[in-house]
Amino acid sequence: MIRPQFFVFAGLVSLSLICSQTLAADAPASTPPKEEITAALPVIPDAKFNLTDFGAVGDYQADNTQAFKNAVAAIAKAGGGHLMVPAGTYKTLPFVLTSHMDLHLDPGATIKAPDTFAEYGIPDPNEPLPEGGGRGGFGGGRIAPLISCPANTTDLAITGSGTIDGSGAMFWIWSDKAARRYPPGRRVVARPVLVSLSGVQRLHVDGITLTNSPMFHLVPRGQDITIENIRIVAPSDAPNTDAMDPGGSRIVIRNCEIDTGDDDVALQSGSHDVLIEDLICLHGHGISIGSPTRNGLYHVIVRRISFDGTDNGLRIKSYRGNGGEVHDIQYSDITMKNVRRPFDINMLYNGNANTPTDVGPREANGQTQAIPNFHDIHVTNLTVTRSPLAGRILGLPELPANNITFTNVKIQANRGFLVQDAKDITFDNVQIEAVVGDPLVTDNAAVKWNGTEKTGSSGGSPVPFY
Repeated sequence: MIRPQFFVFAGLVSLSLICSQTLAADAPASTPPKEEITAALPVIPDAKFNLTDFGAVGDYQADNTQAFKNAVAAIAKAGGGHLMVPAGTYKTLPFVLTSHMDLHLDPGATIKAPDTFAEYGIPDPNEPLPEGGGRGGFGGGRIAPLISCPANTTDLAITGSGTIDGSGAMFWIWSDKAARRYPPGRRVVARPVLVSLSGVQRLHVDGITLTNSPMFHLVPRGQDITIENIRIVAPSDAPNTDAMDPGGSRIVIRNCEIDTGDDDVALQSGSHDVLIEDLICLHGHGISIGSPTRNGLYHVIVRRISFDGTDNGLRIKSYRGNGGEVHDIQYSDITMKNVRRPFDINMLYNGNANTPTDVGPREANGQTQAIPNFHDIHVTNLTVTRSPLAGRILGLPELPANNITFTNVKIQANRGFLVQDAKDITFDNVQIEAVVGDPLVTDNAAVKWNGTEKTGSSGGSPVPFY
């Protein structure tokens, strides 16, 4: 069930994304924005099917993979219906859903992945191999998601108050990210996604808990997607355990609590018409756009979000060679505390290079293709307390970030706000209390700071912000 604090939420969240060039092309940037974004719900027949009627046993001893497959086949043959999963813990290997289907988890029901490599048919990485291991050569290809669906699925739901558990701990210690802490040759086991639902029209995910995914928890891609009242939880140091990586159009996300080891929400390239509201984000990397932005993103609304202890708050990131146009992004009524970097626009993103900084080379070095172009981004009613850094905007010398506004903002931080390679940046009724240095540092920037024009470079070195 949703925790009691969820009921303080006031509004509705709609998240609309498009994840392919084809989808991105059907709504050009000149399309007038809509006042609100809604998503059509799936249409599912009333027929009910009980998982135990197909031989399932909820003792976490029996393998229920075939029971799930047989139940889904029966629903497909009947033209759709609700698969009821009663209380119990149902061990299963990956299985695939079908159109016009609701996977419904009753109270106390858990669908749980195996917790040994042997059950996946993967050799124990602790044991020596005759020809050694090493990156890319151990454990075979990536395992299928625990729950997935075919392309072009329509009218799909996962509902109820139960839990889907990915048993991810055994994968985390053998991940490619963990291997960075070891000498070269450390074995790597490819990790599965927990729930991956791509190419769906009309998807509804409601009420459930997702936890301990080996990698990403929920990857919904398509059109008319509603995600509401769910909870996603993994340890804060669990690698790459993104809560949601949505893409598509007309996607609604509301009243969710997220506490994971990577992005809380990561919007995918090609997305537009996005509304995210009334979320609680605890550990994680915040609400992100990018880093691939080649197909562009626009008309994104993020409002009434509470961040506490996240690594980032609001982040837009990309880099030369995989960038595109990101514009019409609106953030409002945001509160943050104990957030390492509350606001971050980084057009020089280099976060996957395993270096001490996530900032890549400032100069173009001949890279002229697929350059990030970030503009028309607006922040209103933002309150930040106890942060090391107020924020930063890192544009490109050849294409500055531009037309970015902050209105009614109050930030308490150890260090102020950097604006670099940017123009038409406006701070209006903004208070930044910086313990060290100036509240605003500029480097090749044109800024209006509470009515005062500032151009060029001022306030000190930008290096501490890298």
